[in-house]
Amino acid sequence: MIARTLGLFLAAALVLVSGAGAAARISPAEIETQLHGLVNGRNPWPGFDALSIPLAVYDGSRTYVFRHPKPGPEFAAPDHGVYVMSGRHAAMTSNSSAEIGGIMTATLMADGDLGAQSANELAATALHESFHVFQRAHHPGWSGNEGDLLLYPVDDAKLLALRRQETDALRRAMATRSKTEAACGARLAMDARRERFAAMDTAFSSYERLTELNEGLATYVQLYALYQKPTFPEHEFDAAAVRHRIYTVGPALAYLLDMFKPGWQQSLEQNDAQFLDEMLTAAIPSGNSTCAFSAADREQFELSARADAQSVVAAREKKRRDFDAYSGYQIVIDVIDKNPLFPEGFDPLNVERVDKGLLHTRYVKLSNQHGSLEALDETDADIQVLTEGPGPHPLFNGVTHAVIHVPAKPGVNIRGEHRVEVNAPGFTIRVEKATIKEDGHVLRIQLGR
Repeated sequence: MIARTLGLFLAAALVLVSGAGAAARISPAEIETQLHGLVNGRNPWPGFDALSIPLAVYDGSRTYVFRHPKPGPEFAAPDHGVYVMSGRHAAMTSNSSAEIGGIMTATLMADGDLGAQSANELAATALHESFHVFQRAHHPGWSGNEGDLLLYPVDDAKLLALRRQETDALRRAMATRSKTEAACGARLAMDARRERFAAMDTAFSSYERLTELNEGLATYVQLYALYQKPTFPEHEFDAAAVRHRIYTVGPALAYLLDMFKPGWQQSLEQNDAQFLDEMLTAAIPSGNSTCAFSAADREQFELSARADAQSVVAAREKKRRDFDAYSGYQIVIDVIDKNPLFPEGFDPLNVERVDKGLLHTRYVKLSNQHGSLEALDETDADIQVLTEGPGPHPLFNGVTHAVIHVPAKPGVNIRGEHRVEVNAPGFTIRVEKATIKEDGHVLRIQLGR
């Protein structure tokens, strides 16, 4: 163990800060060392061993891979057990997991704003992503359909009012040290959820429950390592922040299960078809105390929900107007035949509906039989992508129109008569059967003939 730890510190010493006078940043080796400290003797989940799962970290200039037998020929020979390659490995697009060298690997983006955290926080995020690797191997069904999220009825005032009741009751349950009061708040929250789920399509309630198992439990493991509990905002989450809200509600359900059903993790491991809210509902002890919302409380929830539902529509319109008003370099893509572009990947945390389309602000990859395009907001790249499609689903029925804002004039390479390659910081498109036209700051590409 001493030799293993010493190797990590020696690897840390090899990492240099580039650029004279540059602010010191947390090195990937320091993150790895901190991860070892977080998991030392503490494990909230049966069967999960974070240090048995490889970790890849991108620091803005290099990709580092820890605890991996052989990540691939693009990596230099290991130094103190650490593999390093120049640049970002193509499989790494977000804090997530990806197959590197044929093995599922936790991935951590420690570049740009994502890297401006403490070593402890970054290590805890790496732990979160390692738990996702464990989940995919042991519980592949724990994953909500992100396509359903893009159709979620965030502008329904009735559903929003019930969601506010649920959130407020969970906040009360988490804030008290009294087990009786916590039970009362948890019961009130589950009553509001039961009514809300009954009033919505089962696709959306399934999305919430599965994402609570997926992201909620990964966040629970992350917070446990930091000796923290989920913290609710003073006011309700934004109406459209359905997925973001789950990162607080999911671990809150888990912490309440810790209180009312010790050992629930083993039960879920043995039968992973259960949902956290249903387990909690069954575990809450019965009692005579009541903490029902007053008539005034309910009226306030309904008033704020109606205002929020209206603001959702107004915000979508404003964001579209702001996007359309951009005067910098743009790439406009139109599919003129019957072969729309389909998503190969997108970041569900950084995509939102706007008037008549979707706005991607972190990552998206689209393709058809003629080629593909990829946009990633990374170091030195400030990317926004608007996508539109002809079908009822804003993304999964295909994309026929896309507009990409890029930070610099794109480079164009035309091969043959209709083969086009365009590159800009954070953006690449390679397609055949395409025509291209420059119009000031706008580069227009038509796909298909």
